[in-house]
Amino acid sequence: MFQEVRENIDFTQVIYNQIVPGLKDHLRCAVGSRREFLGSLASLTVLASLAKKSIAAESTLRGRVLPSVAVKYLDPATEFVVVRVTDPQYNSLLPSGGVRPLSNRGMLYASDAAGRWEAFRMDLRTFESRQLTDAAALDPQSVSFQTGEKGFWHFDGGRLIETNISSLKTREVYRTPDEFEKMGGVGYADDGRAAVFVEKGANGCRLRLLDLMRGSAQTLFETSGTEENEEIGDLLVRPKHASALYRMGNARWLVDFASGKKQQLALAEGEAPQCQWTSDGRSLLYLSHPPDAKKLTEIREFVPETGSDTEVAKTSQFARFFANADASVFAGASGSKASPYVLLLARTVKREFTLAEHKASDPRMVAPMFTPNSQSLLFQSDRHGKPAIYWMAVEKFVSETEGS
Repeated sequence: MFQEVRENIDFTQVIYNQIVPGLKDHLRCAVGSRREFLGSLASLTVLASLAKKSIAAESTLRGRVLPSVAVKYLDPATEFVVVRVTDPQYNSLLPSGGVRPLSNRGMLYASDAAGRWEAFRMDLRTFESRQLTDAAALDPQSVSFQTGEKGFWHFDGGRLIETNISSLKTREVYRTPDEFEKMGGVGYADDGRAAVFVEKGANGCRLRLLDLMRGSAQTLFETSGTEENEEIGDLLVRPKHASALYRMGNARWLVDFASGKKQQLALAEGEAPQCQWTSDGRSLLYLSHPPDAKKLTEIREFVPETGSDTEVAKTSQFARFFANADASVFAGASGSKASPYVLLLARTVKREFTLAEHKASDPRMVAPMFTPNSQSLLFQSDRHGKPAIYWMAVEKFVSETEGS
C-alpha cells in the first residue's frame, strides 16, 4: 500500500510540475495537514491515473496539423514557378502505382518527419499537413484515398486499415495470417470495392484479392517457391473490369478475379518498366525500352482483348511517366544525365515541353503525377537533400479534365 501511494505521490509531483493544469492548487490543499493529505490520497491516485492516460493520449501525434513548409522558387532552366512542399530534412514519398494519392484539393503522402513513416494529408491550397496515422509499420506505398476523399486506406504491417479523414476513426479491414508476411505495395479498384496484394509464406508467394466492404479475402494464385523470377509486383487493378495486372520477372500478366485465369500480355520486345491503365480500363499505356540501347524509349498502348499494340510517342528517354485523365498529355521524368528534366508530352503533336529540372539522383523516384483535373503536377526529387515533393501549376499548358 505504501509503495503504491509513494509511486502515485512521485508521479503526482511530475504532473504537478509539468502536465495537468490546475493540479497545483489541488496539491497545495492536499499538503495543508496530515489529515487532509491522507484524505486526498484516493483523489490523487485517481488524478495520477488520469494523468497517465493523458500522457498516453498525448504521445500520439495523430491529428496534429503542421504549418506549411513550402518554398517557392523559379526553376533555373525554365524560370517557371516550382514549389517544394515538404521539408528535405526528412524523407517524403508520394505513393504511385495502384493507389490514388491525389485529389484536386489534397495530397496523401508518407513522411518520416515523426521519427517513422506516417501518413499525412496536405491541403494543396495552403500546403498545411495533417498527420493521419500513428502506425507501427506503415507501408508508404499503400496509402490511398477512397472515392470522394472521405476516407483512406493504408497497410500497417499486415493490417489493412480504413480511416475516416474527418474523425480519424479507424476500422481494421483485414489482417494477414501469422504464417504469412505482407509484401510491399497494393492495388486498389477505382470503385473502392476490391484490393490486391501479395503475401509471402514458407512455400512461396500468393496474390490475394480482398473485398474491401466485407473484409473477406481469397487467393487468386500461388507460386511454388521454386520458380525463377517469381516475385510478384507492380499491381494495378483494371478500371471497370474484374481483373488486375501484375509483373512477374520481366513479364506482365493479367489475372481474372472470377476464374483466376492468367494471361501473359504480348507487349513490345524489350523492357516495360512502368504501366498505367487508361481511366476506362480499355487499354494499357506503358513505357517500352527497346533491346537496342540506341533506340528511344517509347510510350505504347496495348489492348488486351484484341492484342493490338501501337506506338503512342517516342520520348527523350523517359524513366517514368504519367498520363492525365483523358490520356491527352503525358508527364515524364527524363533519365538523361545531361537533361534531368520534368517534361510534358502532347499526344496529338508528339512533342515535348520542358517544365523544370528534377536533378534527382535516380530519375525513377521523380514519378510525376497529375491531379485529377490535370491543373497541377507533383513530382519528387532529392536535389535539396532527402527525397521531397514538389508542386507546379500547369493550367496554362494542359486543358482541364473531369475529376475530383
